[in-house]
Amino acid sequence: MSVANVTMFEFQTSESIEEFASWYKGHGTYPNNDISLFVRTGETSAIGISVYPTEQDRQNADKLRNESASTDLSEIVKEIIPLSGDVLVHFLKGRLLE
Repeated sequence: MSVANVTMFEFQTSESIEEFASWYKGHGTYPNNDISLFVRTGETSAIGISVYPTEQDRQNADKLRNESASTDLSEIVKEIIPLSGDVLVHFLKGRLLE
């Protein structure tokens, strides 16, 4: 069963979201990531959804995210709230994946 990180972000400014998106595009996703989405949900807020094949892959991504948040992103991100759990339903291009 796949596992996911759902991460809520609050940024310093609306421009910080665009800065983060550019940073993320340049640094790529975390290793063994199957799906990664980054969605603006408000003027200074966004949500990230990342799916991994195993719990160990998800935990490794957590470590990398925490390192990035404390160094590269500390000036533009006000708050990060990570959540995680099992993926119960997974559609890709209209097809249910088992």
